[in-house]
Amino acid sequence: MSASAPPVLDLLAQVAHAVAQLRRTLEQLELPGLEPAVRQAQAALEQLQHYPGGQDALRQAIDNLPDAQRQQAQRQLEQARLDHEVNGELLKAALQRNAAMQAYTAQASASATYSSEG
Repeated sequence: MSASAPPVLDLLAQVAHAVAQLRRTLEQLELPGLEPAVRQAQAALEQLQHYPGGQDALRQAIDNLPDAQRQQAQRQLEQARLDHEVNGELLKAALQRNAAMQAYTAQASASATYSSEG
């Protein structure tokens, strides 16, 4: 955002960017970038959760924005919500994939160690 943007818009832009970056990292399976992307998204979401005055103050700050900025804020929140939801599904799929690979590796290792000849 710009230097003249209200703080709530800067915060929402930061949250939307961090959650979107995590989604891109998960979709592209960029394992080296995963940990920093998760940390960045967690920090941004935590800032949002600890908005001064709580969630009611956040809603009021958004409601008090001029129409164009309020619509922008609502779009950013909706996109961040969607990306956050998708991230949960992508993480679940990654964990399932990891468990399957571990099971396959264990099975392959056991069959290489034990055979019908002993």
